[in-house]
Amino acid sequence: MWCLAALVRLWDVISRKEKDVLKGHVEAVTNVSFSPNGLILASGSGDGTILLWDMLPYVTPRSPNPDFDGDGTVGFTDFIQFAGQFGLGQSDEGYNARYDLDGDGSIGFGDFLIFADAFGKESSTG
Repeated sequence: MWCLAALVRLWDVISRKEKDVLKGHVEAVTNVSFSPNGLILASGSGDGTILLWDMLPYVTPRSPNPDFDGDGTVGFTDFIQFAGQFGLGQSDEGYNARYDLDGDGSIGFGDFLIFADAFGKESSTG
């Protein structure tokens, strides 16, 4: 018999619908944590176990799109949104070093240009 608290529930935050229920713990789940790439979920329980869950079946891969504002071109306003989403420096909330594409320790316009060149269509400087 499964105790409800021994379950890990996965939710789609956009649709606000439950995606799945992960069963495996005997006692209440007390901790959960995703790996940095989001592909593994670790759950810890009062029963002393830590379970690792493969999240790949739940992840919908998306192709990056540098046209953040959706106007059909890639320009400075897209950079502002890029920086807002991924931060400018390590002290910023939401900073994601994966987007420090030039490796200089901060996310700047150079990183955005590399990103836009790799994934963009049409670009503009204004």
